[in-house]
Amino acid sequence: MAQRGRPAKVLSSSDLSELLLFIRSLPFIKKNQENALNLLQRAEQDFDEAEMKVLKSADREKLLFQQRQGLLEQIKLKEKNQQKLFENELEILALEKNRQEREDFFRLDRALESYMKIQKAVLNDRIRLENERRRDVLKKSGKSISEAQKRRNEQNRRKYELGGAVLAAFKKLNKDIESLTPEQIQNIIINNITFVKQVKHSEIFKEVAKHQENYFKQRNLFLDVLDGLTKWSKSNKKLSTIEIEKRKSKYEE
Repeated sequence: MAQRGRPAKVLSSSDLSELLLFIRSLPFIKKNQENALNLLQRAEQDFDEAEMKVLKSADREKLLFQQRQGLLEQIKLKEKNQQKLFENELEILALEKNRQEREDFFRLDRALESYMKIQKAVLNDRIRLENERRRDVLKKSGKSISEAQKRRNEQNRRKYELGGAVLAAFKKLNKDIESLTPEQIQNIIINNITFVKQVKHSEIFKEVAKHQENYFKQRNLFLDVLDGLTKWSKSNKKLSTIEIEKRKSKYEE
């Protein structure tokens, strides 16, 4: 019998790098995150099955944490817009003000976890009621809910989750996006990913990759090489300056 559900996620070097940065950014960490951090900081990056299980668990927790932070931003936006807040939302805001304390940090995380479950239950209930309404209508005409509608319901649920993740990501970067349009936010994400891809395809980065296999160390070595190029000069002019002056005309209007 074929297995159901989503396929198991394979963590790439980029995923592991993001996970390391995420855990390091947390003011307090759980035991499993501590174990994952020790693995990610280890010089040897060849993980066995048990170690990968620890890392995948920490990666799932990272995604859930980011979703919960997205919900926190939505609650704070409600407060800012002077919308009525529910009792659990008021509790969350109170805990958020004292999140620098270890106990309150984890209490806030648990409160957001409960809040997220409630939000998902409400969303699922809305979808269920809408489906029931459509079934009643379609039943009279001898039809059933189309597969296209089911896909739309799943897409709407996914968009809701991704929206929270995007809010949490920009919050981590300390970037205020309240005044930005969806198109501007989309451009920020696309431009940054495009730039990273361009860097990886540069000749310098390719050369770095030949000498260093560890992804985390590749990035640091790449930056060190760029800084190092500024230390070399020809005719009392830095090589980096020579290259800039040589090529800048390509980008002048």
